[in-house]
Amino acid sequence: MKQTSGPDPAPEDPYLLGTDADERRRLETQHRLWAEWAHDLWDRAGFGPGDRLLDLGCGPGFASVELAERVGAGGRVLAVDESARFIGALAREAGRRGLAQLTARVERVETLRLEAGSLDGAFARWLFCFLPEPLAVIERMVSGLRPGGRLVVWDYLNYFATALHPRSPAFDRVLAAVYESWRRTGGDLNVGERLPGVIAKSGCRVLDLVPLARFARPGTALWLWPTGFFFGYVPKLVEAGLLTEAERESFEAEWREREQDPGAFLSAPPMVGIIAEKR
Repeated sequence: MKQTSGPDPAPEDPYLLGTDADERRRLETQHRLWAEWAHDLWDRAGFGPGDRLLDLGCGPGFASVELAERVGAGGRVLAVDESARFIGALAREAGRRGLAQLTARVERVETLRLEAGSLDGAFARWLFCFLPEPLAVIERMVSGLRPGGRLVVWDYLNYFATALHPRSPAFDRVLAAVYESWRRTGGDLNVGERLPGVIAKSGCRVLDLVPLARFARPGTALWLWPTGFFFGYVPKLVEAGLLTEAERESFEAEWREREQDPGAFLSAPPMVGIIAEKR
């Protein structure tokens, strides 16, 4: 497994959500809970043995490792992320698994450089919701695809469709604060509604739109996903002045109440999986 520093190293902790050990564990849980859906999208795109693939915005690389196992020794996976900490973790894991076909690179997605036509496919999950200019990055991804190469993009579609049931005003306030925190950094938690059009403008034909929606119930593994996110992020919203301490306490109390309610559930934020082909 090769690790390269790339042409444009980024700050050690460039993410809105951080890159510490707690966030890495949260991302690992998130990947595990959604792995079945990722595999389905890869199947639909035809990713398989011998393919040359890109995992853009790979984070700690949980998907990158699985893509490398999927393409096998005859394929190649390039994993790109701006966090040196995440790329280092991926390098260690790939080395432990003997995945010589996996190359990890520290590079900002906005300055991504790819050899033209060098890829059979590219994957990006939960990336474009953070970016002010999705088209510029998608065009860079597409530049590396051969004609007929497949693009798989997965992102949030309608964040305000997220809801805690029975309805919770305290949770709704938290949701609005999360959305505002993304907006302030140039992100868009509804970016999925724009992405099919953006991808079409990049020279690709959209082949399929796959709905990604689930309900989380207390006591299930999926419930851990929003619990980890909100309990880790709400204190940061208080620090940023987007919530008061009283609003944080009210949210946490209502969330714990729902955990004891056998009829409670969370409508997870709906997402869209997009499969496209370079013309």
